[in-house]
Amino acid sequence: MSYETELKLAVSENQLSAIKTLPFWKKFANSPPEVFHLGNIYFDTADRALNEATAALRIREKNGKFFQTLKTKGESVNGLTKRGEWEWPIEDRELDLEGLKARWPDSLGDYPDGKLVPLFSTDFDRTCWYVDWLKPAARLEIVLDVGFVKSGELSSRICELEIELVEGDEAAVLSVSEALMTEISLKPSDRSKAQRGFELLKAREQG
Repeated sequence: MSYETELKLAVSENQLSAIKTLPFWKKFANSPPEVFHLGNIYFDTADRALNEATAALRIREKNGKFFQTLKTKGESVNGLTKRGEWEWPIEDRELDLEGLKARWPDSLGDYPDGKLVPLFSTDFDRTCWYVDWLKPAARLEIVLDVGFVKSGELSSRICELEIELVEGDEAAVLSVSEALMTEISLKPSDRSKAQRGFELLKAREQG
């Protein structure tokens, strides 16, 4: 298990071009950005046992490779979130149930009995920069995600910047966000992509 510490910031549609050419990247990013597509399918039982246990389970496809991820909800304050995360490679789009059972943490209670089924998906393009911050010292991954959360015929726009701590002082996450906010308008956001997916699912079920 690893712990994920990240800050999520909402970006307006009309800022997308500007954010990719900020002076900040030339000054602090240690290499050109990576750009790739991510497709994710989120799973739960019919009675939402994982959601009730404050967990999210997904399969992610990146460049033809598949990864299964279990995340705890964690705590989120003004966009800054800390949570447990388990991620491992899998063969294809089929859930690795044995791997999930082996990694299921006691903190989430009993392993769910019900069948895990796909509920909603996210599809987005990711632009990724790596930054080495000096004071406080840390290495960070900063990503711009643009795409959609989808559940049936319903969808919600993804347009957000995430600053994730790779190693070092977690205070650097806020320090970097403050530096970015001097160049462009950003707003903290506490809603994860999984939360937004469940909101769409609830809207579908309520008709």
